[in-house]
Amino acid sequence: MRYLYYIVSVIFLTAAAYGQSPISAKLSAQRVTVNEIFHIAISTNGSDVKQPDLTAVARAGFSVGTPSQQSSTSIRTINGKTTVVQSRTWRYPLSLPKEGTFTIPRIPVIVDSKQYFTPPLTIQVTRTVTMGSKSSNSTTKLNIEDLAFVRATTDKKVVYQGQTILLRLRLYSIDKNYVRVESSRTLPLPETEGFYSGEQWQQNLNEEFEGRPYRITEINQILYPAMPGEQLIGAWQWQGVVRWYNSNRRPQTSARMFTTDPIKITVLPLPPQPQHFSGAVGRFNMGTHLSNDKLVQGKPVRLIVTISGKGNPNTISAPLLPDMPWAHISDPEVETRQQEDKSATTKLFSYLLTPLEAGEQVIPPVEFTFFAPLLKNYKTERSNEKTVSVEPSEEGNTFVAIGGSAEEQRRKIDIYDGDMLPIITDVQAVSTQSRVNTQHLGFPALLSPLFPVLLLIALQIFIQQHHRLSRDSGYARRYYAQTTCRQTLAAVVHAEDPTETLYRAITSFIGNMLDINEAGMTSAEAEMVLRSQNIPEELIGAVSRMLHRCERARYAGTAASDEDMAGLCTDAQELVDALYEVLKEKQS
Repeated sequence: MRYLYYIVSVIFLTAAAYGQSPISAKLSAQRVTVNEIFHIAISTNGSDVKQPDLTAVARAGFSVGTPSQQSSTSIRTINGKTTVVQSRTWRYPLSLPKEGTFTIPRIPVIVDSKQYFTPPLTIQVTRTVTMGSKSSNSTTKLNIEDLAFVRATTDKKVVYQGQTILLRLRLYSIDKNYVRVESSRTLPLPETEGFYSGEQWQQNLNEEFEGRPYRITEINQILYPAMPGEQLIGAWQWQGVVRWYNSNRRPQTSARMFTTDPIKITVLPLPPQPQHFSGAVGRFNMGTHLSNDKLVQGKPVRLIVTISGKGNPNTISAPLLPDMPWAHISDPEVETRQQEDKSATTKLFSYLLTPLEAGEQVIPPVEFTFFAPLLKNYKTERSNEKTVSVEPSEEGNTFVAIGGSAEEQRRKIDIYDGDMLPIITDVQAVSTQSRVNTQHLGFPALLSPLFPVLLLIALQIFIQQHHRLSRDSGYARRYYAQTTCRQTLAAVVHAEDPTETLYRAITSFIGNMLDINEAGMTSAEAEMVLRSQNIPEELIGAVSRMLHRCERARYAGTAASDEDMAGLCTDAQELVDALYEVLKEKQS
């Protein structure tokens, strides 16, 4: 009877082993907060394994990210039969936008042409996190969205084609419990297909929102709709990590997906265009002036037309000047200036005007036509007619050809560059008479007995310096900080990511000089660290502006020219040298 029991047990265990599913699933956490990222790991074994199908999970309201995958292959030979076994694990990031208890539905996986299912798994999602405030009168719990969140807004929802739109992207971090958000240094911007991108800038603010203090990182982007119809600014979506400390000063972490809703923009078409309309849409002013009110026949002066206002500067073309038979007018030189208000632009068109006839002459009005959204119609700016007096050219003066100058004539003079030897006028220089050898000992000869002593002192100083550099890491970092920064700045132009390299050069210099960890240092943190060292405010402001320029260049998504980067590196080198002198003086 006992033998029968053993036989039945072996048969049962063998059947159970053969009937075991070749797949398994496991959650990284049982309890998470709203929009916090957690993972489900699905593992499989078999000769032919297909990727899991998470369609049912997405339909259940879960946000499913791109999985990471690990795999291995083994070969088994049993009774002369060879089998290839694949072991694969997929790790999917998931998140939920609302609180409650949710069940992850069974996930189908095909292994060796047979479909298997993972068991259903339960996850609890809550909005509340414990901040652990010790004060009985303060709030000890907050929703996870209250710690850090993002918002995207525009100043207009209905615009005309080509009209300026200001897109504001804001990251809010509550100003308590050392809350901060970590992400990739270059945040992805929303999809803006159907819009031209204009100026972009970033600023840090401190404001209250719904009765709570927040630190705000604001990215401003100017957009111009390219075509009429319903256009969409995509969702601002990216992954970050929220970190904070509870009352016991223990660090807390929550990986989250930050996302905003898309913004719908209604773009109205422009009415029928007048003859001289170049495409400018917005609010503009125009003015004209001469670089010199005293005009002389044959001498060029500058006629400058200035157009300033809010609108796409690329659509502001050169005004068509009226005919002036008494003068020759060249093609304009164009200069664009960005005003303090980043949405406003000034464009200057500089014409070279050369009077050909003396006497009283007239500069007719100059016109510039644009579309004014407030008026819902086209508007023409017109300068005033200007009467000028042209004096005749003086006798003896060269009459400069139209479009030319005396400087250009001087540049045409050829300089002889042959093999002509110099004329030597110093007789002593060509004299063959040798100099009389004086018998007096020179200063080096007198000091020669001291050379061994000086060499010994120098060697002792070198050994002490080398010993300190090898033992004192903080001193070594400060000692090499300026040299390392200069080497990095010299390689910025040819780096794969010049603005990122420049940013790291400055923050690494600050970290080395103060012997702190500079990894992930933001412009705000750099400003705070320098202020703690009592650095002059104007120097702190210069460092902050330089780091912000690097951040704006990264967010813009377009590479700066080598000439621009070289100029930026020169400014950075001067800034680092000034900062080095101040920090060296304070640490001495």
